Amino acid sequence: METVTTSTAGGLGFGCYRVLHTDPVHEEALRYAIGLGPELGVSCIDTSSNYGNGSSELLVGAVMRTLTTPERPLLITKVGYMQGDVLDAAKAQDALGMGFDDIVRVSDTVWHCIEPHFLDSAISTSLERCGVNRLDVVLLHNPEYFLQVAQQQGTELVASRVEFYRRLELAFAFLENSVASGRIAAYGVSSNTFASSADIPDSVSLERCIALAQSVGGADHHFTTAEMPMNLIEHAAATNLNQADGTLTTLERAAELGIRVVVNRPLNAVVDNDLIRLVSHTMPAHIVHPDDVEQRIHALEISEHDLVNSLLANSSLSERERQVVREAFRVAEVLCGSWEKFEGLPHWRDVRNAYLDPRLDAVAVFAQRSLDVEAVQTYHADITSVINDVDSIYAGEENASLEELREALADEFGMPIDTPLQHVAVQALRCTHGVNMVLVGMRRPEYVDDITSVMEMPSPTYHRTTWNRIAGHLARLSDIPEPDK
Repeated sequence: METVTTSTAGGLGFGCYRVLHTDPVHEEALRYAIGLGPELGVSCIDTSSNYGNGSSELLVGAVMRTLTTPERPLLITKVGYMQGDVLDAAKAQDALGMGFDDIVRVSDTVWHCIEPHFLDSAISTSLERCGVNRLDVVLLHNPEYFLQVAQQQGTELVASRVEFYRRLELAFAFLENSVASGRIAAYGVSSNTFASSADIPDSVSLERCIALAQSVGGADHHFTTAEMPMNLIEHAAATNLNQADGTLTTLERAAELGIRVVVNRPLNAVVDNDLIRLVSHTMPAHIVHPDDVEQRIHALEISEHDLVNSLLANSSLSERERQVVREAFRVAEVLCGSWEKFEGLPHWRDVRNAYLDPRLDAVAVFAQRSLDVEAVQTYHADITSVINDVDSIYAGEENASLEELREALADEFGMPIDTPLQHVAVQALRCTHGVNMVLVGMRRPEYVDDITSVMEMPSPTYHRTTWNRIAGHLARLSDIPEPDK
């Protein structure tokens, strides 16, 4: 094992990608995370103007407006996307010949723009939603969309990059003026391609960004922050020598330049368009056997038929309510032929959240309308138990598929061999030289407790040599190639 030096590890950030101001559990989780304080909880909130069509920023604002302590987490928001209501308004303006300049039309549902007039509007909206007088950090959100679309359109790479950095320079100049006017304190870029090799068409050069910031803001420019994905599998930020003429990694060069690095997607690795969740799922205390689950589902399918007839015997139900009853009491029927055929845990949970759970909610509502309330309540409890056991079967399969990787990486990072994979993933990033903040989605208080527990772990420092060995483990366990040393 490599000898590592003890140092202060990076902090934890509350990632707001999937939080909504309409969900009280999300608000509870954010308040709880902040209440733990920066030493035990989160020291940063990261959101974006497009998350949840603005709902994410509204949640942040609801919490920020009620904070009574003088110290609050660093607030980062991102601008550039046109989606939802913003896109609808932009299309209407565009149709009238009054649209913004330099729009990148990514698809029918996503446009992108970093033109100063659009940034001015977006920052005003974010200030209002977030409930603050000044935004701590504003990041241009995935500006590499321009390069991707230019490549699709056949634009010559040198020409597209000249135009790309021209647009960045105009945006940086505007952001420097926004600092001077007091609307923001600092700015930067959030890019998925900071760690890419220079020959990748949509790669964004951190060094070039800093040079542009210096050209518009001088030595005292306010480009302070670079956000990028990194996790145990997508580790290019710590291993790919794409800076300083191929001698340094993105993290090493950022540390040299004094740039704060914020890491996102620590638990969601994307490999060949497949999502790998870097999480050890908690398993139930009881043994779950597929044959038992199958038998219970078939028994519940019979119960559903009887319960529907019982409910429909209630003459007070409207025709619309009768339709809801017929649809709600079909959970076991649907599961009978499909519960073993989902494409892994994410697919199963998508179906559960979108289809099964709403029907269970409807069952609970109609229980009191049945002629046999106890029977409906028993069914609800039994079908919920079955669904939870199906969930544990898929979770167990995912745990098993990642067990060898988890043990190898826990050992390599010097952590106890039984450390959950999500703790290995987050702690390894926190302790990597050049990483200042790790963003994690913590939408429930129990998620906050789970992730913030890493703050109590020893905090050594990991360097490129450690991550190169991690790459070696991955190469042996999969088809993932090792990086150039």
